[in-house]
Amino acid sequence: MQKISGFIKEAPVFFSSIAWCLSLSWKASKFYTVIRITAEILVPIFIILTAFIGKYLINLIAGAWVVEEPERMLLILFAMQLLIAIFISATRKLNQYCRSMHEDILSNKLAVTIMENALSADVEHFDNPEYYDKLQSTGRDSYAIMHILWSAISLISAAISFIISFSILSQANIFYGLLMLAAAIPSSLAATRYTKLIYRLSIEQINGQRIMAYYQAIATNKHYAQDLRLFNAGGLLKSGYAGKWKELFSERRHITRKRTILTTLLDFAPEITIVIISINIAQQILLGNGTVGDYSLFTGLISQLWAAVIALSAAVMQIYDNQLKIANYKSLSTFKSKISDNGKTPLRDVLTIEFQKVSFTYPGAKEQALTDVSFLLNERERIAVVGLNGSGKSTLIRLLLRMYEPDSGTICINGRDIHDYPVSEIRRNFSVYFQDMQNYSFTLRENLTIADAQKLYTDEEAETAFRDSSGIDILSKSPKRLDAGLTRFIDNEGVELSGGEHQKVALARTFFRSHTALILDEPSSNLDPEAEDMVFHSLSRLSKGKLTIFTSHRLSNVTLADKILVLEKGKVLEFGTSDELMKNKKRYAELFRYQRDKYEKLQSHKPLHKH
Repeated sequence: MQKISGFIKEAPVFFSSIAWCLSLSWKASKFYTVIRITAEILVPIFIILTAFIGKYLINLIAGAWVVEEPERMLLILFAMQLLIAIFISATRKLNQYCRSMHEDILSNKLAVTIMENALSADVEHFDNPEYYDKLQSTGRDSYAIMHILWSAISLISAAISFIISFSILSQANIFYGLLMLAAAIPSSLAATRYTKLIYRLSIEQINGQRIMAYYQAIATNKHYAQDLRLFNAGGLLKSGYAGKWKELFSERRHITRKRTILTTLLDFAPEITIVIISINIAQQILLGNGTVGDYSLFTGLISQLWAAVIALSAAVMQIYDNQLKIANYKSLSTFKSKISDNGKTPLRDVLTIEFQKVSFTYPGAKEQALTDVSFLLNERERIAVVGLNGSGKSTLIRLLLRMYEPDSGTICINGRDIHDYPVSEIRRNFSVYFQDMQNYSFTLRENLTIADAQKLYTDEEAETAFRDSSGIDILSKSPKRLDAGLTRFIDNEGVELSGGEHQKVALARTFFRSHTALILDEPSSNLDPEAEDMVFHSLSRLSKGKLTIFTSHRLSNVTLADKILVLEKGKVLEFGTSDELMKNKKRYAELFRYQRDKYEKLQSHKPLHKH
């Protein structure tokens, strides 16, 4: 009783799930939805009609039904059976085709929805393992959502078949229908309960499954191939994968075993009930209370009723199971954006940037990444931000571009709070090279144009971007030049690049993008000295008349800067010209001296060459 009352309480959610899926189906394709529902309604009606025709055929052959022209009636009944069989077969094939097409359309719609959610989510969400788990589970559950749609449509067919079969059987004996229904309920309730438990377990195991996927991804990823062979780490990966698999499998096996045993035992009841009813019908006919055709009809209807009960039960279980997945799918939207985008002021040019007592802590971190940071970048200045790893250089850039929201303080562009501008306009004005910038396994051309899809350009301008990044030689690696694939992930004739060459492609993309302000975060970290020199020559030319921010560990590169901002542990230690900071003899002068002494020591140990 408790299980039944629990199911009744969840009935509104159950029917809401059906309505949501039918609505999704309708939005995906009105045509296929109508065809499929119509087919599901007609098929059970014609199947039961076939059972009635079978009754009259048997009675006619057995002589229990007397007509004037039995041969002609026999042909008519066989013809009707044939036409109905052809109709049912054609309808099922049409339904199968529509389901396949409808499934493709719906799958695409769900996949695009997940992509849109991921692309619009705050960068902060990607620091949260829970968000990754949610993305993975919704991606997996999108297929299940299609099943609930098909189950909702199948529910219509099963319900019609059940109602008709139950009604006809009840006319013969009301207890036939009631007995079949009573026999099916325990099995259905047990299956529903375990379906819910198994799904909850699958949600709990998502993090473990993601860990397994990570082990597998490392083992099959080219970027790790050399390291794994050098470290002989294959056994460690396989052991980690196997250990996690055993842990998850053990939990699933325990609950699945219990479900199988219980539902198997409960499924005996309907089979026994069918035999009992069939015996009763046969006894009634032997007593003269029916015909042989009636036995064929009623036993057929009992089988049809049981098939309908099974179909109803399966559909209800699928919907009940997947309504949890629908809730999980919908819950992706609970990760709300913290980046408000209510700005209305147009931003046509970045002239000045100011941080006013800005503090920020990354989600889950205990220490602040920035603490009361204040500085002003004037019009057309080139600013170098220097500091040790973890000092907050990259964090400044992320906050300026509104990838994250500061905990406190104000950031201004052209004297106005950045919240006054639309987020898209702020980002459109900047061209940025991130320290961890990624390239794409598309063509070299697409690796440029992804940064500025609306830009009209010539091939010469695109190649100039590669020249400015000291990467013009990359184009000569393939006769396709700009249309060569980057890596062989998609293009069998794609070019494979070194780490430094990948950085040159990313820099070329930065130089290619239209912008009014330029940001380069460690633009020469993987470059050889010659390439580094070429990049900073290009930067000197491309940054003229534009506000420019760049970070660098090598202080020899900061001579390009008008001013230098020194950060340490998220705080501003110094801000001024290189000469001013050297005279101050504080942190900047100390860092500069470290690098100068290292260079001088290297020079003093140069081997002498005899000519």
